[in-house]
Amino acid sequence: MKVYVARQPIFDQKLRVCGYELLYRRSEKNIFEHVDDSLATADVIHNAYLVFNFRELTEGTRAFINFPQNLIESEVPALLPRQTLVVEVLEHVEPTEKVLAALRSLRRKGYTIALDDFVFEEKYRPLIGLADIIKIDYQATPVDQQKRLIDALGHRIEFLAEKIETPFEYEIAKKLGYHMFQGYFFSRPTVVHGAEVHPLRHTLTEVLKELDRPEPNFSRIASQIERSVDLSYKMLRSVNTVYQKGRHTIQSIEQAVARIGLDEMRRWSYLMLLRELQTSESKELIKQSVIRGKMMELIADETLPHVTAFDAFITGIFSSLDVILDEEMQSLVSELPVEPIVKAALLGEDNELRGLLEMVLAYEQLTVHVEETAPDLSRYYVEAIRWSQTYDAEVNNV
Repeated sequence: MKVYVARQPIFDQKLRVCGYELLYRRSEKNIFEHVDDSLATADVIHNAYLVFNFRELTEGTRAFINFPQNLIESEVPALLPRQTLVVEVLEHVEPTEKVLAALRSLRRKGYTIALDDFVFEEKYRPLIGLADIIKIDYQATPVDQQKRLIDALGHRIEFLAEKIETPFEYEIAKKLGYHMFQGYFFSRPTVVHGAEVHPLRHTLTEVLKELDRPEPNFSRIASQIERSVDLSYKMLRSVNTVYQKGRHTIQSIEQAVARIGLDEMRRWSYLMLLRELQTSESKELIKQSVIRGKMMELIADETLPHVTAFDAFITGIFSSLDVILDEEMQSLVSELPVEPIVKAALLGEDNELRGLLEMVLAYEQLTVHVEETAPDLSRYYVEAIRWSQTYDAEVNNV
């Protein structure tokens, strides 16, 4: 599933980008589609920190993120790294004792506080005392009011001019003493999108990274799996049924990992990862990818001494990953802890794995000469289907 976030750059007095305001979006339409403030902020945080590469999204600067009253009172900003976050206090946040206490706590922890769309009222004076940055809507605030605020507070608070739309407004804002600038004159918000990473996928990726170490730590792998009840259940069910690694029932995750062995553990993790990507639209494509992977494994095991069966399996199951996720294969394989030969094959480079993949794809598409290869390939294909059906019966429906 695609997720979205919009970002609008913020410039300093030398017109260098010093941060990005991150804005809620639910599609590529560059408009705010109404949603509860808390849900919007939660969505922005999730996407910015868990889906996208945060450093790339902000180009190494800071993220300005809006926070409504309830999230401030709960000190949700404290869950995020203080070095990269500016906490924007929304304009309708009331300066209650709970809000002020939370902001004081955030300040003590080193967070930067900004007041968004600020219009002075006496009741907001306590908020001013806690602010590092004040954002003023240039279009909505008379220039004389802007000047009074900057003259009174500019010696200790940075002022940011929002909604600067023309060169003339920018020149006035500079003369008023603003430290930062934001608006359509510089840049409109731009929408970026990415594929959402489910928490279970993140756990599986971490497991695979550990498995890729020269000496994998079974205890660490088991600990990662145990964080997910769903994954733990699937693991135990799989070992006790599909893999049948002993006469006695497995009782713990660590015991399961040790019993199943590294190669089968890798295979199981990759299959689980692939199934986590499944949607109703991609179900058949993923089923075909699993069959393709098993078919390639069987062929490699019997006919290609210089290719490991496991690498052939992984190449097959991930051969349609770019279509499943609607992403470039180049960016996808860079995140996978697989051998260089597998990455090269998935990117179309000429090697034995790529040749095997193309042969299997040709067989699927009925473009292989029947008299040359049909008997052997048919046997491998039927065996792969049987294996896939057995696996589905025991694992996919747990």
